[in-house]
Amino acid sequence: MTSYYVSRIIISIVLGGLFALLGAQWWMAVLAGLLALAVFLFAPLSGRYTVQPDKGLTPLGRDEFSRSITDKAGRNAFVFMMIALAGIIVYSQLSSRIGVPVNALSVVLALGVVVFFVSDYWMRRM
Repeated sequence: MTSYYVSRIIISIVLGGLFALLGAQWWMAVLAGLLALAVFLFAPLSGRYTVQPDKGLTPLGRDEFSRSITDKAGRNAFVFMMIALAGIIVYSQLSSRIGVPVNALSVVLALGVVVFFVSDYWMRRM
């Protein structure tokens, strides 16, 4: 696991450096690197992955249970988004609007992501 952590620290530093090279302010580059590092450090502890230390730089894997939960959470988010989009389309047609506002579609997309993560978390909790 030590090689995993060392490689992820290097990836986080490279990501922060890339942000800095692309013109982001220094604090944004540092924040991006730290957030990436936090995700990499949290991943083995999250329960989403099986940890296999003998695999070297790629010790995280996914078992059938984890894939099943991710598939169900994706399905839940997809169904939510389709129902919400249908509601927005029906509403826009009944209110005689010419089109569907882009802001409404953005909200549906954001809520779909929230539904995915909440559903994923809820099923892993059980």
